[in-house]
Amino acid sequence: MAAIVLSIVYRQVQHLTNILRSLKIEGLMWVEATKVSKQALSQRLNSLPAHLFALVFEQVIERLSAKRSAKELAPVWSSVAQRFTAIWIGDASTLEAMKKHFGQLQEKTGAVLAGKMLMVLKAFTHTQ
Repeated sequence: MAAIVLSIVYRQVQHLTNILRSLKIEGLMWVEATKVSKQALSQRLNSLPAHLFALVFEQVIERLSAKRSAKELAPVWSSVAQRFTAIWIGDASTLEAMKKHFGQLQEKTGAVLAGKMLMVLKAFTHTQ
């Protein structure tokens, strides 16, 4: 599970389908190539405690930001990075997709799944 979380963050994989394809064809990190169903991966990610995911996520982000230097910054952005101490970028989304995905859970438990999520990062380091 850690290899999957690390791959999602480190490789910046956006879809579980891409993780499943990589896992099936080449393997991930130290995990040999293996076939896993989308449902099994989804259930496993849902059972992963949020605090453990957050710990792994934060550690990967710290290591990635330590690797990055100002030299890696595109020339177009170097003058902006020199003028400002931080530039923040944000992305927000509603949880509609999760509501549809967890419809069965909602029926069983009566839990209401709704709301919005927002992620804000420093533009050049991708840290919080």
